[in-house]
Amino acid sequence: MPIEAINWQLLMPELVIALTLIIVLVFDLFDAISKTVLGWMTIVGAGIALWVSIQMHYAGTVGVEFNQMFKVDNFSLFFNIIFLVSTILVTLISMSYLDRGDRKQGPYYLLILLATLGMMLMAAGNELIIVFLGLELMSLSLYVLAGYFRDSPASSEAGMKYLLLGAFASAFFLYGIALIYGGAGTTSVPEIAQAITADDKSPLLLAGMFLLVVGFGFKVAIVPFHQWAPDVYEGAPTTIAAFISAGPKAAGFAAFLRIFMEALPNLQVEWGGVLILLAMLTMTVGNIVAISQTNIKRMLAYSSIAHAGYVLIGLAAANDDGISSAMLYLLIYCVMNIGAFGAVILARTEDGESLMISDYAGLGTRKPLLAMFMTVMLLSLAGFPPTAGFVGKFYLFKAAIGSELYLLVIVGAINTAISAFYYLRVVVTMYMREPEEELEFTPYASTLVIGLVIAAIGVFLIGILPSLMLTPAQNSVF
Repeated sequence: MPIEAINWQLLMPELVIALTLIIVLVFDLFDAISKTVLGWMTIVGAGIALWVSIQMHYAGTVGVEFNQMFKVDNFSLFFNIIFLVSTILVTLISMSYLDRGDRKQGPYYLLILLATLGMMLMAAGNELIIVFLGLELMSLSLYVLAGYFRDSPASSEAGMKYLLLGAFASAFFLYGIALIYGGAGTTSVPEIAQAITADDKSPLLLAGMFLLVVGFGFKVAIVPFHQWAPDVYEGAPTTIAAFISAGPKAAGFAAFLRIFMEALPNLQVEWGGVLILLAMLTMTVGNIVAISQTNIKRMLAYSSIAHAGYVLIGLAAANDDGISSAMLYLLIYCVMNIGAFGAVILARTEDGESLMISDYAGLGTRKPLLAMFMTVMLLSLAGFPPTAGFVGKFYLFKAAIGSELYLLVIVGAINTAISAFYYLRVVVTMYMREPEEELEFTPYASTLVIGLVIAAIGVFLIGILPSLMLTPAQNSVF
């Protein structure tokens, strides 16, 4: 394809991220430049890409490039907003976190930008191979980031586990693509939809579909493909645990939605039942196991698994309300989960991070700002009004009721009540229990507080005025 035939304006968000990546790479070569500057460059680049994505979304920009393989529409642009918000928030909470250990920061920000670019490719992929390439670009970056602190045995172990299980999941996904190609004769999303008729239920296609479910299940930590998540979240740097739980999870669901809703709608009867079962299993296992956790990062890991189950409610509903509510919930979840991990970082002591829930005893009086941020995020994760978490669950359950999935709604409501127990347990520990020993906390870092303030504002703003993001989500349904 001649270069002149490409509409580069459609690719502006991706080009901005790619240019930012190059700038950070070049400036990292100069030792005289403060490495904190690289963090601000990452934030500025992601901010510009975010602004461009918002402008294109409201302008209703639609187009396909590279021989119909790359599709820009409101769906991909809405997910770009989720990815870029996650990148900005994670970078803000990372700057002081990296300074503390005097870590080399340049490669860290480069890998975050590479992962972000991979996510954007996944959301805009109109071809299964492009989705796979985006998935691998994102995953390879995350494997390195999970083991970024090489002098930490826990971080190295997390990176190795993530690499091995992630490669295993990628093999399932790629094998699923091969079987879909064998059954449909193409890997193009719209052509697959045309090739599969309502009466075409060949074993090859069904096997490919189920392998795609397994591949995506690993990437977004759906039960029973979730085993890697608690260990990786616990061992990885806390900022990276926040990142893995937010943007990459949203990217997995973006590709999940694109492929299953656009390429495999005629197999909805088959995959719909599977998603209902996986949603109930994921919510229940995630919430029940979270109750027994004493390490707050492991608790948030199982919480993340449970929230993947809530998102599956929207996918199982398989209607416009289900898609839009799943997209809205992913945005809300990214903000409140990054905020929760940011509050964990804010609770650092001179000896390291306070990771045991018992360490938070008495924070309500000793560190009221920290306790307030943590409480806001936990209440939102639990789904209490007037937070965004309540709004997200409300619209997911409403979409499921519209599809007459009453049992799924009942299971979701019961799990919401179960989750309130372990979230409120942390709040009770902070405000109603005396500390066993006096801990010396580090001073608050300005960038970390800025990130948490942005997350808290987002949680309340969407909770009070849900139409601010619900309407764009509804306008993004393909």
